[in-house]
Amino acid sequence: MFFVVVVLAACNTLSIEEVASVTVAPKVDNVSISTPALSARIDLAEDLYVREVRAGVFVITHAFPWPGNSMLVEMANGSLVLVDTPYTPEATQTVLKWASEQFGERDIVAINTGYHYDNLGGNAYLLEQGIPVYGSDLTAQLLAERGDALRAMTLDWLQDPADKAYYDAHASLPYVAPDHTFALEDGLHLTFGDEAVEVYFPGPTHAPDNVVVYFPDRKVLFGTCMIIGGDKVGNTSDADMAAWPESVRKLKRFDVEVVVPGHGERLDPQLIEHTVALTSRQ
Repeated sequence: MFFVVVVLAACNTLSIEEVASVTVAPKVDNVSISTPALSARIDLAEDLYVREVRAGVFVITHAFPWPGNSMLVEMANGSLVLVDTPYTPEATQTVLKWASEQFGERDIVAINTGYHYDNLGGNAYLLEQGIPVYGSDLTAQLLAERGDALRAMTLDWLQDPADKAYYDAHASLPYVAPDHTFALEDGLHLTFGDEAVEVYFPGPTHAPDNVVVYFPDRKVLFGTCMIIGGDKVGNTSDADMAAWPESVRKLKRFDVEVVVPGHGERLDPQLIEHTVALTSRQ
C-alpha cells in the first residue's frame, strides 16, 4: 500500500548545452569541500539511477534530458519519504517499483517542492495510485497560471531533431497539481515516530514557490533548484534574483552535512554559500 504526501517546488531547468556545467563541481577558492561518500550507482533504467548518500538516504537522478534529482529516505518508523519526483509518471513508477523490491510494503510520504515538471512530473502516477499529493497553495496556483508557458518554453529548448523523443514526451507530459495544499508561508512539519521532517520556505529564489525539505536527525537538506549544484545559475525565467541570495542565507539555520541540489552531483554543505555567491553576481 502506498501513502504519499507530496509538496511541490520550482526547479532549475537548463539548456542542453549547460548540462555538463551542472554536473561538474566547480572549484571553490579557500574552501575545503567535504563531499559525502556515495554507494555504488544503482541503474533503474538507461536514464534513471539511484545512489545511497548515507544510510537510508537515496538520491534519485533522472536525465530527461537534463539530469534532475529527487530523494527517497527510509525513516526510523519504517515509512519512506519521497522528496520530488522524476520528470515523468513512468520513471516515478519505476522508482516506486524499485522501492517496493528494496524495502517491501511500506507507507510512503512524498514531499515535492514546486510547480516545475522536474518536481511534479510524476504526480499523475501518484494520484492514479490513490496517493495524496501535498503542495503549497502557491504551487497549485502557479501550475494553473504558468504551466502552459512552461511547456512552451521547454519545447522551444527541444527543437533539435535529435531531441524529438524528448520533445514528444514533454509535449504530452501531464501537469497535475497537488490535491492537498498548505499555506506556503507556514511550511509543513511532519513526524514519523520520533523523527521529524521540516518543509521550509525562506523566501523567493529560483521560483516564487520553492521550498526546501530538512531531515534534522540525518542532517540532510534537500535544496531543490533553490540550491545550485554547478557553476551556472541556469534558467531564471521565474527567479527573483534580488531576493535569492538572502533567502538562501536563511538556510544556514540548519545543521547540515549533506545538501542535495535540484541538479548536479555535488552534495556538500558548502553548496549553500556557493549558491549565495553565484546568485549575488547576477
